[in-house]
Amino acid sequence: MRSINKQMTGLAFALSLCAVAQVQAAGSVTFAGWGGALQDAERKAYLKPAEAALGIKIQEDNMDGLAAVRAQVMSGKPKWDVVELASNDCVMAQEQGLTEPLDYSVISTEGVAANFYGKNWIASNAYSTVLAWANDAGANTPKDWKAFFDPQVKASRSLYRQPYTTLELALIADGVSPKALYPLDVDRAFKVLERIKPQVVNWWRSGTDSAQLLRSREVDALSIWASRVDELKKNGDDVDYTYDHALVDYDCVVVPKGAPNKELAMKLVAEIMKPHSQATLVTLIPNPPINTKAYDTGIIPAAMAATLPTAPANIDKVVFFDPVWWQANQAEVQRRFDLFIQN
Repeated sequence: MRSINKQMTGLAFALSLCAVAQVQAAGSVTFAGWGGALQDAERKAYLKPAEAALGIKIQEDNMDGLAAVRAQVMSGKPKWDVVELASNDCVMAQEQGLTEPLDYSVISTEGVAANFYGKNWIASNAYSTVLAWANDAGANTPKDWKAFFDPQVKASRSLYRQPYTTLELALIADGVSPKALYPLDVDRAFKVLERIKPQVVNWWRSGTDSAQLLRSREVDALSIWASRVDELKKNGDDVDYTYDHALVDYDCVVVPKGAPNKELAMKLVAEIMKPHSQATLVTLIPNPPINTKAYDTGIIPAAMAATLPTAPANIDKVVFFDPVWWQANQAEVQRRFDLFIQN
């Protein structure tokens, strides 16, 4: 009996060593995201499921912006494997040689429009800037961009205190076709902004600021991220918005140059882009899917899909942000915009 017990104990020990070896062989990967509610949702939607699907451990960190990615890459010892960045930062990182080419033999782009990925990056979730208004603000409240940028329409307004999205909306209001929006006619955009500048009572800096302006009725109408209006409506506020000529931007994921676990990183990006992952994320936080096949999974309720800019019913109404143009022009346009606000 003792002999058998010893044999069994030895066998159990050997099996445990094998299990440990398998886990170690499977490895781990580090994902750096925005933190907060978005990363909480990402953990549930695809980080934890990816751990199970790939048999790996996913470590998490908070992303500190492109400068942090650059510092890690320049050190020669990056610690992050997959990083979530703003769209223009993804383009800039690629041009500066800070990221690895993505392996599209591993990462499927089926259901992903061509403008949502590049050689070294792929969009992971979207968000939209829309025109919103208070329903109790009066009959003259602007409900399209042409009226919003018309100084004859008397209403208190607010716009994002950044040139990106703000210049695009001004040009759309002035009759520029969304398909001909880029390259931006910057001079024309500033002329449109100049016309309504006296009626812009506040230039908002954050999503929280914009929501408070609408909630408090400090303004009648404003540009705002759609998710912020959805939150107000959910809480019973009498506000609304339109997706007509909404501007859609996105976050994207990259693999830093020299990432320690590059092959696993590609597999994690592939998991992030799967329709099921994309659909699950939007049920947890209102960041619409990039992969349009997410709408075919049955996970996204029809009522929710009706509020999302990338849904089939809305996608032809919206305008897509061009991070490539902004990467090349942002410094000069930002300088001019800051002077415009100050004067």
